[in-house]
Amino acid sequence: MKKIIKHKDNLVSELSKQIDESKSFIIFEYSGLTAQEITVLRKKLLESKACLKIIKNNILNRALVKSKINDFGDLVGPNAIAIGVEDEIAPLREIFNVSKDNDFIKIKGSYLEKSFLDEQKTKAIASLPNREGMYSMILSCLTAPIRGVLYALKAVGETKTN
Repeated sequence: MKKIIKHKDNLVSELSKQIDESKSFIIFEYSGLTAQEITVLRKKLLESKACLKIIKNNILNRALVKSKINDFGDLVGPNAIAIGVEDEIAPLREIFNVSKDNDFIKIKGSYLEKSFLDEQKTKAIASLPNREGMYSMILSCLTAPIRGVLYALKAVGETKTN
């Protein structure tokens, strides 16, 4: 086997293994991003233990087939994949935030908990607040009735003293 073919097979196997072990991943068309913007995106993804890979479509398609994922069809255009290892939503959120600022970024789809999400579902999931934000929203809802009673008691107390 030629050296280059063996190298490509190793790339496919490595990417397929990363896809299989990931909690989520998102594939998007990055055409139009500058090298500086891609570097900033990579750093943001690394903070959340995710990675960004810019790989040829042939290798990406073969890795998806090897992982038994056929939902993306045949990928065309300059595509990249962001793979989340620890936080499932982090890569989706980061790519969604970049796509809000840049209209030319096209989200092809994502995988979350071993199920395919199209562009609209990916954007809906990515726009949800993070875990801490959800906790604070729930806590606010739970304390609202108590807060209302306390304000009412305070108002009654103020009217009684006058």
